[in-house]
Amino acid sequence: MTKAQSRPLLIEIGVEEIPAGVSRQLYEALCQEIGSLLATNGISPNAPTLSQAFTPRRLLYYQKACPTRQADRDEVVWGPPESVAYRDGRPTPAAEGFAKKNGLSVGDFTLEDKGDGKGRYMKAVVHRPGRATAEILAEAMPGILRRLPSPKRMKWNDGEARDDAFIRPVRWIVARLGDTVIPFSFAGVGSGKLSRGHRILGGEGEIDIDDPKKWLKAQHVMLQQGERMKHIDSVMAKAAGYVPDYALLEEVADLTEWPVPILCEFDEKFVVLPREVIRITLKNHQRCFLVGDSSNKFFAVANIKHKGKKDQQTVAKGNARVVNARLSDAMFYFDRDPKQTLDARVERLNDIIFQDGLGTVGDQVARLRNFVLDAAGAIGADANTVQRAAYLCKSDLTTGLVGEFPELQGYMGGIYAHLQGEPEGVAKAIAEHYRPAGAEDALPATPEARLIAVAERADKLLGYFHLGRIPTASADPYGLRRAAIGLIRLLADQQMPVELTLTRV
Repeated sequence: MTKAQSRPLLIEIGVEEIPAGVSRQLYEALCQEIGSLLATNGISPNAPTLSQAFTPRRLLYYQKACPTRQADRDEVVWGPPESVAYRDGRPTPAAEGFAKKNGLSVGDFTLEDKGDGKGRYMKAVVHRPGRATAEILAEAMPGILRRLPSPKRMKWNDGEARDDAFIRPVRWIVARLGDTVIPFSFAGVGSGKLSRGHRILGGEGEIDIDDPKKWLKAQHVMLQQGERMKHIDSVMAKAAGYVPDYALLEEVADLTEWPVPILCEFDEKFVVLPREVIRITLKNHQRCFLVGDSSNKFFAVANIKHKGKKDQQTVAKGNARVVNARLSDAMFYFDRDPKQTLDARVERLNDIIFQDGLGTVGDQVARLRNFVLDAAGAIGADANTVQRAAYLCKSDLTTGLVGEFPELQGYMGGIYAHLQGEPEGVAKAIAEHYRPAGAEDALPATPEARLIAVAERADKLLGYFHLGRIPTASADPYGLRRAAIGLIRLLADQQMPVELTLTRV
């Protein structure tokens, strides 16, 4: 048979804006499902020609060359054994029923040995002509879209009853194999050739099947997430003191189709706030990037190209107005919190439940103090310093600023310890005892901080395992794997090894 022709395959699902962090998950699942479908049907399962082809408003699967048909194939059909299929040399109803079920007659079968030592079986070799790839995809795509993983699904009704649920309302579907439309419907939307560009800057039209990325770029859509991240980073890198934040960069790229970084300024009076407080405020409330070690500049990332400098200044002022309000809240807490010392706050930890069955945070602090006192010599930590730091290390949980920004726990404890005159070693141990927070996070720099970090993780693991809260293959709600990995890193570090055994823990 002549080899099947190949044509570009493009499937685009257009939706309302998908929450940050979900598009990649949906896109990767879509690629896996389509690739598996093609492979199962003997169609070349090439990886998508475009990687990371997703934006807040679209998931796009694209293969530059996909066979338009399956290859013809010969399929062996085995039936019942001879003892069941024939009686007195004549086919039984079982044999005739099996043949009819497979669209054959008994005469199409021979008796062959399978090689299993159990005698002969009915056997037929059936020539199966290849099906059209578009037909296979049309049958499977609605089911594939229904199976895509999503943290939440929604149903909507804007005039027509819809039975399908999806992460956000589906607005258009492009499904093409070359010039052929792959016909199917999902969530009340039928497939076709028409795509849409940027919500404001773009329009509707027939997407270029040979170069969809170029067509979308003309419609002010940067299709690939990596391209958007690189663009945002390259623009902001021109500003002196810009420090990349990969997680925020990825999130902002997930929220924009045509990202435009805009340099803004907040009120200079807020520069006196600790730098991390400003950074977290900008990141969590406005998804903005802080610039420099002491400046009042920051970047906001818009999702639209502005007509002129005046428009950009208007956007910058709008972002600054919101940021100033948030920083004013942070300044209020930063001024108020130190009026009560960390020592005075320790008693309040007895009112905060650590975990049902494990007592309060105050109980946790008591366990940490006992641990570090017994183990200080194993790591060369100063006993007095580590005891004091362990006593105060959770006090910042009762402060207004940490209540507003939980990410600042530990960091603000170190800041407030400095302000109330605690020794440098105590303040540093409080500030660093949550490290490492992730696989790439730095380890604490001092033996006192490391010892408290070891104590906290050992206490958490032993406590939760005692309660039977053991992680499963799919769920780890208490972050025990992260705690275990952090503990291993702390114990195994060659620069400052910790010599402890399970019996001593």
